[in-house]
Amino acid sequence: MSVKEHVNIPHTDLEKIKSIELEMLIELDRICRKYGIRYNICSGTLLGAVRHKGFIPWDDDIDICMLRSEYIKFCQACEKDLDNTKFFLQNRYTDPGYRWQFGRILRKGTQYIRVGQEKLQQNTGVFIDIFISDGLPDNVIEKQIYNFLAWSCRKTLWSPVGVEVEKNPFKRLIFILLSHVPAKIPFGIFDFLSRKYNEKNCDRMGWMGLKKDVSVFDSQKIQQKGVKKEWHLDLIELEFEGHLFFAPRQYHDWLVEDFGDDYIQLPPPEKRILHHTVSMYKLLENDS
Repeated sequence: MSVKEHVNIPHTDLEKIKSIELEMLIELDRICRKYGIRYNICSGTLLGAVRHKGFIPWDDDIDICMLRSEYIKFCQACEKDLDNTKFFLQNRYTDPGYRWQFGRILRKGTQYIRVGQEKLQQNTGVFIDIFISDGLPDNVIEKQIYNFLAWSCRKTLWSPVGVEVEKNPFKRLIFILLSHVPAKIPFGIFDFLSRKYNEKNCDRMGWMGLKKDVSVFDSQKIQQKGVKKEWHLDLIELEFEGHLFFAPRQYHDWLVEDFGDDYIQLPPPEKRILHHTVSMYKLLENDS
């Protein structure tokens, strides 16, 4: 097994990546305002808006979330209004090789490949994530079943990456076996869960397509409990890099559940690093 080494992104290129991502966020915001689609910045983007009025200085992410009903409307609006000379809406329908449950907007003319994902047969490029918020069951037993199914689906879809990056021989063998499972099976289970637990019959929403990651979700409350449905609906505008974007009115409560009570405090210097490792990237030619 040979895994490509990650490349160090110089500060100048990191700033260019942020500029490209901001351009995509502005396009998403334009479409959502035009068609009355609710979205909100979340995760590190929400934290960055509150704490820095922009990007977290050492991060290169923009994260958006939408209730599933809004996400469906957004995808439909993109079919007729997304500037496809610059951008590509990436999901399992527009890109057959794409293996994640959430959507993305890619910047055409760029490349951005994370370590272990070099062999995936999907379009690549600098992107912003669009997480889909689905209902979470209240019943303890149902929640355990739900979490297990969602975890199993994530592992199955991620298995081609696991084959490349997993060092434990036994776990790597499991990923090899899972990599032969057709993607339509985990995607079908995700669809079933999204229909059974939806925004009409659930009060808390979560991202079943996103793994628990203690480096991002230190408290893990977002993944275990979800967030209140009304936080996706009751929105305000917050400044981010000189522009106004939609955010939960109760952003403090959201950030406490996401990052803990002391989210406003800067982490120690040794933790001010990029969360994602990249093996190869290429920016726009006129930016080089």
